[in-house]
Amino acid sequence: MPAYLIIVIGILTAAAAMIGAAFLFLGGHNDDLAKAEGDLVSLALAVQQQVSRVFQSIENVLCDVIGRIPQACLTASEFDGFAGSQATKAVLIGAAHSLPSLVRIDLVNARGRIIGTSSPRPIHDPIYLTGTSYYRALSTDESLILFLGEPMRVRTTGKWVLCLARKIKDADGGFLGMIVSTIDLSHMQKIVAEHLKTRTLAITIYRRDGMILAHGPAPERALGRRLWNPDTPLQRMIAKGSSTLIRDVSRLDKQERLIALDPLANYPAGVAVSRPVSDIMAGKRLEARLIRFIAYLMDLAIDTASLLGLRHVKTGILRAASESYLSRHDILTKLPNRLLFVEELKRTFAVCQRSSTSFALHILDVAKFKDINDNYGHAAGDEIIQIVARRLRERLRKSDFIARIGGDEFAIIQRPVRGRQQITDLAKNIQDAMKVPCTAANADVEVALAIGAAMAPADGKTPTELMKAADVALHAVKSDASGSYQLYDADIKDTRAERRALDDALKNALESREFELFYQPILDLTTNQMWGCEALIRWRHPAKGMIPPLQFIPAAEESGLIGPIGDWILEEACSTAMTWGLPLQVSVNLSPVQFKRRDVLASVKKALSLSGLPAHRLVLEITESVKLTEEAVATLKRLKDLGVSISLDDFGTGYASMSYLRSFPFDKIKIDQSFVRGIMDSPDSRAIIKATIGLAKDLKMSTTAEGVETSEQLNALRIAGASQAQGYLIAKPMPREEVAAFIMDARKTQLSRRDEKHSLHAIA
Repeated sequence: MPAYLIIVIGILTAAAAMIGAAFLFLGGHNDDLAKAEGDLVSLALAVQQQVSRVFQSIENVLCDVIGRIPQACLTASEFDGFAGSQATKAVLIGAAHSLPSLVRIDLVNARGRIIGTSSPRPIHDPIYLTGTSYYRALSTDESLILFLGEPMRVRTTGKWVLCLARKIKDADGGFLGMIVSTIDLSHMQKIVAEHLKTRTLAITIYRRDGMILAHGPAPERALGRRLWNPDTPLQRMIAKGSSTLIRDVSRLDKQERLIALDPLANYPAGVAVSRPVSDIMAGKRLEARLIRFIAYLMDLAIDTASLLGLRHVKTGILRAASESYLSRHDILTKLPNRLLFVEELKRTFAVCQRSSTSFALHILDVAKFKDINDNYGHAAGDEIIQIVARRLRERLRKSDFIARIGGDEFAIIQRPVRGRQQITDLAKNIQDAMKVPCTAANADVEVALAIGAAMAPADGKTPTELMKAADVALHAVKSDASGSYQLYDADIKDTRAERRALDDALKNALESREFELFYQPILDLTTNQMWGCEALIRWRHPAKGMIPPLQFIPAAEESGLIGPIGDWILEEACSTAMTWGLPLQVSVNLSPVQFKRRDVLASVKKALSLSGLPAHRLVLEITESVKLTEEAVATLKRLKDLGVSISLDDFGTGYASMSYLRSFPFDKIKIDQSFVRGIMDSPDSRAIIKATIGLAKDLKMSTTAEGVETSEQLNALRIAGASQAQGYLIAKPMPREEVAAFIMDARKTQLSRRDEKHSLHAIA
């Protein structure tokens, strides 16, 4: 063998050995990098939880003080006197001393003047806070309840403080003033300092707009500054308000940092924990020197034996070394992320097209993952995701590819596949892996996966088409309570497309005035005369005709359109009631979503004002699905103060009826038609109706029985003592013009009976 060839082989052998060492080093470094990412995320979560607890404790104190304000003092004329009293001062002093983080608590009226304070010093001259950011925000934004101010330095003490203010509403829901807590920021700084374990670590507590509230190290030069530079990735990610890991140049030390962001769930603030990228990537320098040495060996080999073409190998290694691991991998599971998945899917398509082979795409979703987070906590949710990722990896071949592409969503590229049975087998194999409960938060949690799969090129000739097909299959599984996996079929209907079309049609229906109100008369069983009507919405579709509410109200609730639709119903019902010949009541149903997302009090006031309808003629009906939170009960009380009646609909069909009646003094209970239908045949139904009527009488409430269809049912309800009845026996729901005629006939009948009575008295 020629001597030069021996030299070339020796050089190539050495190069090969060094390449192997480089890849081993790279693998170990990537593990270190993943650990560094995980440490940052865990630390951010730990600090976030501590900060959340501090704010929650302070807010609890503020809410306790607000809760002590008597109803009579929730007016501008009474609030100032209450806040300035010695009794209130004692309450404020006790509240301010209940937490070490509180410096003082002030009560501020709608004009921005401090009218009550925990400070022992008497207020001689009026102090106004109209120039503060929290006063401007809370006094002008109706939807805003809580506001965090900016860090300020107290001149007399040198301490840094922060104000957390909460709005106080008057009896009508308007802006009465605010309660302002002044927080000693040294407590926040202590939390930061406790977690500063390394010299290069930085921890920042920031306001949602990027304002730095606490920082370490060197807080003095950071407090009150913005965390981000304008128009940077960090600014955009903070604005999104979701937990993430990002690389950006720090505004404070001008270094490129790896930053873990963790926003607070209930407050306009968040936590950022960061390390310099150069610190994390220190091992890369050794790796780079190693690769440069390998490149030198390759160049030497190429110079000696250019026919071997080793330049391609060198270029590939250098390219691999320069790619960013961070941008293509998930922090929690160490799996490829969506970016790398999309690249791999494209590459797989290209390879399979060249080789004329098939592959499959599986999209997997953890069923009811939100419930897992709610019931066991987000930390347990993270553990579940890690366990699921590990079990999925264990079920795959070396040629398959797996990625985490969303919070609880994974994707698997199964390659190659010889037929649909092989795809189904993998799905079943994965489902078998999840039969064993996952242990998280010291509990065994049952975890199920929904899997949608599609095959390429049969179900999609491009990555986009294949993703859509697998997504349609996944949606079909999630829509079927008994399903666990679904292979795409062209006959599967994508109900989401239908839903989007329905949402668009609902928007158009509202704008084009396609909605109508029908009115069903309600009979007063004591006088045997009309008591009023219930307003019921209908949709007169230009092509499909009349559509009942059960077919479109759920879609309106999910899309949020129930808000403007509900406002229209209130205004239309009140206006119609004013046209009736008799001063009858009109009942309007309130959706739980409408009650939750809408300012119902403002909507009712507007409807009454526009129509001129007296408030006592309006009845609002809610069901048990409206959660009677403290705020909801306050709104209902304000509605009753207006003179509006509140009715509990579908009584007895839910699980919390008794607690509902205890939580709020309703004016009326509506007995569900399912009980009315069984009043003649079912002893249970009769007993429930009798018990409900007796309970209502004891609580000084009236009752309306729904769904009365026979005279026997009506007589039985009279005997049982029901106040009112409605149903097809009395009258069907009818449009505006017909109900007006029905009421006129009822009025004539009443006048005729009255005349007969007068005639009989005259004869007597």
